Amino acid sequence: MQVAQSPNDLLFNLTEIRPKCAVKRFRKSIIQDYPGERCAYCNAPATSWTLDHIIPKSKGGPTRRWNLARCCTHCNGSKSNHQVLPWWRPQTIWDEHREETLFSWMRENSSVESSAMIALEESLKKGTLDVDALQELKNPKPAREEYWDKYCSIHFDAPECLIYEC
Repeated sequence: MQVAQSPNDLLFNLTEIRPKCAVKRFRKSIIQDYPGERCAYCNAPATSWTLDHIIPKSKGGPTRRWNLARCCTHCNGSKSNHQVLPWWRPQTIWDEHREETLFSWMRENSSVESSAMIALEESLKKGTLDVDALQELKNPKPAREEYWDKYCSIHFDAPECLIYEC
């Protein structure tokens, strides 16, 4: 089963009919699926979770599964619209293992080719933002057309295509 990358995926696939329900289900899935039981940044337990845009929306970060991390309200408010590592690393709450968990989450939940995600990760670790890689992740290229799709678009009345369509 494919994991929804945004609330719109739940609506377009008719998993949810109401936008409000799609957003709620999407948020809940990230909160449940994020590794561990504690805040992504400070490692504190929380009774209520928030979702933080790892790359802030104000800096072009999309509301996609790979760009959202489960965190406590204190960390989300403190981070605000700062870049993640320049905000996080100087603090006593920073931990190398949690940083790797965060980047692992981003890689595992990206639905596009890994070269763009790797370029974005490297730029974030340097404290910068690779805008080209971010743009590629925000607007992924359509999947490569398969042989039979291409063949049947040209020879739509060929017997193989009639069988293929069934």
